[in-house]
Order: sequence, then C-alpha cells, then structure tokens
Amino acid sequence: MVKRSELLLNFLRALSSNRYSDAERIIGLIERRMRSKGDWGRGYVMALKGLLSAKRANDRHAFLLSLDEDPEHLKQLRREFSSHAKAICHADFDKGYFSALRELVSIALKVGQAQKPNNV
Repeated sequence: MVKRSELLLNFLRALSSNRYSDAERIIGLIERRMRSKGDWGRGYVMALKGLLSAKRANDRHAFLLSLDEDPEHLKQLRREFSSHAKAICHADFDKGYFSALRELVSIALKVGQAQKPNNV
C-alpha cells in the first residue's frame, strides 16, 4: 500500500502540471482510506478537492500551492495550518481540512529543499 505522503506528493505534482484526472484519481484513493475517519476524513478530502477545483478554475483569489514556493512562506503556512489543525475550538471537519493543507505544505517544503543545490 502506498503511503499517504507519496499520494500527496503525486497529487501536488499532478496539480502543478495540470494533470487533473491524475489528481482526481489520487483524491479517490485517499477518500477511500479516509472513510473510517468520519468528519476529520471528510474535511481532509474536501481540502484536496478544493485545491483541485481552484486550480482547474484558474482562480487567482484562491489558495494555490505549487512545488516552487518560497521556503520561508511555506514554513509560515505550515505553522498557521498546524495551529488550526490542533485548535480545540475547531470541529473535526476543520481539523482534517487544515491537516491536509499542513501535510501538503510540508511535502512541498521537503521537495523544495531536496531540489535546492547544496551551497557548500
């Protein structure tokens, strides 16, 4: 079974290269895994569907994540999404939603660091 982090990386790559059917297929795989997670899982999947919808519509005002974002900006986003994912005042749906965004940002950050040339 493929790890969720690998699926999310493939999702980000599919989004970045406008391969929407691949992104939808990956969402379907994740959605099947999240069925047992209740509202948290529904929020998680909804975040992915929202990113796909915004990218497909070319929405300039929506949050769009790419693999070549500024690392400092990604770190700031990860902190913000992490605080929302852990907040006790949020419902499980919201925690799942922000958890998905946090994981995607973390993956984008790792990919960016791996692609950065070593300045030694």
